[in-house]
Amino acid sequence: AEGKVPMLNTRAEKAITGFVELLDELRGHLDDDLGGLVESVLERTGYRAELEASTDPQELARLDNLNELVSVAHEFSIDQANVAALDETSEFDEDVPDTGVLAAFLERVSLVADTDDLPDHAAGLVTLMTLHTAKGLEFPVVFVTGWEDGMFPHMRALDDPRELSEERRLAYVGITRARQRLYLSRAIVRSSWGQPMLNPESRFLREVPQELIEWRRTAPAPSFSAPVSGAGRFGTPRAAPTRSGASKRPPLVLQPGDRVTHDKYGLGRVEEVSGVGESAMSLIDFGSAGRVKLMHNHAPVSKL
Repeated sequence: AEGKVPMLNTRAEKAITGFVELLDELRGHLDDDLGGLVESVLERTGYRAELEASTDPQELARLDNLNELVSVAHEFSIDQANVAALDETSEFDEDVPDTGVLAAFLERVSLVADTDDLPDHAAGLVTLMTLHTAKGLEFPVVFVTGWEDGMFPHMRALDDPRELSEERRLAYVGITRARQRLYLSRAIVRSSWGQPMLNPESRFLREVPQELIEWRRTAPAPSFSAPVSGAGRFGTPRAAPTRSGASKRPPLVLQPGDRVTHDKYGLGRVEEVSGVGESAMSLIDFGSAGRVKLMHNHAPVSKL
């Protein structure tokens, strides 16, 4: 009979049927925003919830990878929409089949292990890897990115001393991979799960001896890039510009429903609040500017 498979019990049949129905439902959204589709997969399968409930640091790295996958998929959809708009004004080649947005995305993305093909250092190539993979390796010049609280250390580690200590060990691993010169950098605005997010600088940066740092600021005052010499050969460091007076203001306390104003995004309404103290943050709906996650004590936000 249709829907029946020999040798399978009722429980197995029900599980398989549910899985097939899920695939059919997701297939109906292939033409939608890919970032939203990937998020639907993570939510409907329970995979993200499983990783978030885990205490294994490796699972946090997997969450970061999924975050990046969602962001890249979202950006790819925007790029494809722009290309489609241009194609409407150009000749269309009927002999070239339309493989769909998802197929085009999968064609571009290649997930390979970091250590599958490490290039020869003398070849003048750049090797991209995680801090876990970098253990035991050394390079003349190293760039370590993402030095923001909420990224590195990870958001879940901010209130957990044990996890924070593990993140600090990873920071040490990254710093000591450089034989001659090390560059540490952060972003002012980062895409998180497809939404812009502002994070303060990593607390680990303040733990690097200042005499080893040469500050270089090519962006607005809140952001910076700091090359660090393990041998301390940069000479006299330049004093970093004084930070804004935001740290001197009273702690900002927000609750769902509060109305706020942001220097860049304008008027908004608080939807969700999470974290406490320095890690307190809110998800704010700024209308046409979108929904943005902001740290209370580090974003130019005022409560109305």
